[in-house]
Amino acid sequence: MMDYKYIEQLIDRYFEDETTLEEEHILREFFAQKEVPEHLRQWQPLFAAQRQLASAHLDEAFDQRLLAMVGEPHVKARRITLSQRIYPLYKAAAVVAVAIVVGTAVEHAAGTSGEDIRTEQMATGGQDELDENETTTIDIKSAEATEQLTDSLLPASKLPPQVQ
Repeated sequence: MMDYKYIEQLIDRYFEDETTLEEEHILREFFAQKEVPEHLRQWQPLFAAQRQLASAHLDEAFDQRLLAMVGEPHVKARRITLSQRIYPLYKAAAVVAVAIVVGTAVEHAAGTSGEDIRTEQMATGGQDELDENETTTIDIKSAEATEQLTDSLLPASKLPPQVQ
């Protein structure tokens, strides 16, 4: 039986990542032999695979075939016109306009506005408090305005049966 101490030392150094390329070549050549000692056979498949990988070379056509299979992605730039950029602003302006129109309609249906209330207060001598008759008048106007608004928004056919 031969002494395989040098090979065992190389294996230890190999797994500690301390071998040179030449020493790794020696290990691959050693494990390529048919007769490897029993206690070292466990490492034979590892170095045999490394030897096969080292000898395998890809031809130049490989890159071309791989690129053809993958294909290059085509990215198209999308043009955005000025009107498409301003479109969100149009939406915001429409929301504001609708809010103003609805507010004005509710105010008009109520029959009073901020101006009317201030005018009434000035006519009563600038009193901060309304007397009992004025409060009742405003409450009646508000109730009538609410009823008119409800009638204009919901036709009588769509109202629940108890309201009609």
